[in-house]
Amino acid sequence: MKGFRVASVYFSGNVGVMLLSWLLYGIGSAITNPYLSIYMKMLGASSVMIGAIYSLGMLAQLITIIPGSLLTDTIGRRQSIIIGTWGIAATTSLYVIAPNWQTLLAVYVINSAMAFYQPALMSTVLDSLPSNKRASGVLMVSVLPQLPVVVLPPIGGALIGRYGLLGIRMAYLASTAVSFVVGIIRQRYLKETLTAIKPSPPSPRELLRSYDLRTSTSRLPSEAKFLLVVMFLASIASAPASTLVPVYVIYRLNLSTVAWGTMVAAANAAYLVVGLIMTLYVDRIRRILLIVGAAVMAVANIFGLIPNGLIISLYLVVFQVGLQLLTTSIQSDVGDVVKAEGRGNAVGLLIIFQLIGQSIGSYLAGITYKLNALNLFIMPAIIMVMATAIIVMKRHGLAIPSKSI
Repeated sequence: MKGFRVASVYFSGNVGVMLLSWLLYGIGSAITNPYLSIYMKMLGASSVMIGAIYSLGMLAQLITIIPGSLLTDTIGRRQSIIIGTWGIAATTSLYVIAPNWQTLLAVYVINSAMAFYQPALMSTVLDSLPSNKRASGVLMVSVLPQLPVVVLPPIGGALIGRYGLLGIRMAYLASTAVSFVVGIIRQRYLKETLTAIKPSPPSPRELLRSYDLRTSTSRLPSEAKFLLVVMFLASIASAPASTLVPVYVIYRLNLSTVAWGTMVAAANAAYLVVGLIMTLYVDRIRRILLIVGAAVMAVANIFGLIPNGLIISLYLVVFQVGLQLLTTSIQSDVGDVVKAEGRGNAVGLLIIFQLIGQSIGSYLAGITYKLNALNLFIMPAIIMVMATAIIVMKRHGLAIPSKSI
C-alpha cells in the first residue's frame, strides 16, 4: 500500500498527465525526428540549407521561450500549455503536406516557435511534486518517455525505405494524430498549479521587457544563479556528443552507419534501464546529486578517448546518465529555491542558458575537431572537471533548502 502511494505521486494528477503526454509525444518523434534531415534532402534542400534550417529553428525557439517564461508566471501554466500544445499539433500537420524545402523551412521555424510554453511544462511538474520527491519525479518524467526512442525509429526508416517521400509523410501523419490526442488529454485533465496569483495577460511592453535577461536573472536567488552557470557549462560540454561524435565514429573509427545506429539504440536502452533504477535512489542523494552528475560526465569523456566501438558505446551510456543526473539535480533544486510564482522565469532561463551553451559547444566542437578528433572528448572532460570543482567549492558544507525562499 505504501509503495502504491509513492508510485501515485508519479502516475497521477498533473505529473501523470505530463508523463503520459510526453510518452505519447515520444512515439511521434521516434518515427520522425531521426529522418527530418532526410525529409529536407528529399524536398531538395542542400546540406548547407539543412544546417541553416536547424539553426533558424533553434533561434525561433530561443526568441519565443523568453516571453514564454513570462506567460508561464502571468497567464498561468495550464493556459500556456494548452495554447502551445494545440499550436504544435496544428503545425505538425503541415509537415505532411509541405511541397518543397522552403515550405518545410517555414513549418519547422513556426513549429519551433510554438515551443514557447516549455517553461510551463517543467514548472507544472515542479509545482506538483513534493520537495522530497522532486528529484525522482523529474528523473521519471525525463527517462520514461524515452522508451519509444529505443524501439520505434526503425518503423520510420521502414516507411521511408518502402514508400520513399510518401513514407515520411505517413510518419508525420501518425505524429500529427498523436499530437491531437495529447492536446485532448491536456485540455481535459491538466490542472492549474499557479493558484497564488490571479491570471493576468502581460502587456506588450512587459513582453518586450522580458528580453532583458539581466533583469530576469537578477530576480533569482543566488543558488538559482549558480545553477544557471552549471547548466551553461554542462550544455557546452554536451554539444559534441550530439553533433560530431557520430562523424568521429563513422569516419575515424570506420564503423558503418548500421553499427552506429545499433550502438545508439543499445546505449539508449541501457540509459533507460539505469535511469529508471536511479529513480529509486536520487531523492536520497540530493545533496551530492549535482556533483555526481558532473563527475560522471567528466569520467564518460575519459572513456571516449579510447578509440574502440564498444568503449564508445560505454561512453554514450555513462555520458547520458551523468547529464541526466546533473539536469535532474538542477531542475529539482530550482523547484526548491524558487517560489512557485517565479518558477516559470527560472525554468525559462535554464532553457535559454542550455540553448546558448549548446550553440557555443557545437561551434567549439567543430573548430577543435579539425585540430584533433579526440578534442571532442578532451574539451568536455576539462569543462566538467572544472564544473565539478566549482560545485564542490560552492556547495561545501551547504545543504539544499527543503522549501522555497
